[in-house]
Amino acid sequence: MDMIFDAVVVLFLFFAFIAISSEGFWGSLLTFFNIAFSALMAMSFADKLAAVIIKSASFLSGFADCLSLGGIFAVTLILLRFATDYLAPGKLRIPPALEGIGKLVFGAAAAGLLVGFLIVILQTAPVHKKIFWGMYTPGTSNPPFGLGLDEKALKLVELGLTGPFKGDNVFNASEWVEKHTAARPYDNSAEEAAPAKAEGGEAATTPAAGGPDSKSPGIPGGTAGAAAGLAPTNP
Repeated sequence: MDMIFDAVVVLFLFFAFIAISSEGFWGSLLTFFNIAFSALMAMSFADKLAAVIIKSASFLSGFADCLSLGGIFAVTLILLRFATDYLAPGKLRIPPALEGIGKLVFGAAAAGLLVGFLIVILQTAPVHKKIFWGMYTPGTSNPPFGLGLDEKALKLVELGLTGPFKGDNVFNASEWVEKHTAARPYDNSAEEAAPAKAEGGEAATTPAAGGPDSKSPGIPGGTAGAAAGLAPTNP
């Protein structure tokens, strides 16, 4: 099942690379930094926006994390694209050899970062801990085919947020994945484990390791809902 998700990621990666590298060395370079800065902005302010969404539009509380992270990333990326196109409407004159190598390198880097961060946004969606029927498990799978684009994107964000963009809270990529995975109100991991027999002959009701069972209470809005003080509710 992992191969299907990996194939879809490779397909997105291919089209992103073609689109970005077609802009040449200078365009690919600007796009890479635009995507990187947009990811930093999204990670820095997503939790605050999610808390606002939960308080002002409770019917969207389950999607607060995903909407805030994806929304800030998309809006920032669009604004930066317009700004860079306005400030640098033309292309630099670069030697053909450097132009060819540069657009391939930065085209691939920008495409990998974009697709990797899109997978990171998917990790905040209010779905099962094993997304798409087990095709992708955050923190365990490394799409596509072991490259781990999502992990690399988070590590780059971690490097930025613990460096020049360091805020009050220290960002840790591994803890971020664990926190958002545990905050999901659904879990299908218990369905895969065979129930152990109790001494009385009845099946044990202890949930499988790795998270609560499907009947466990969930918090609307995920981690943002917990931060806002919302009480757990049954999914």
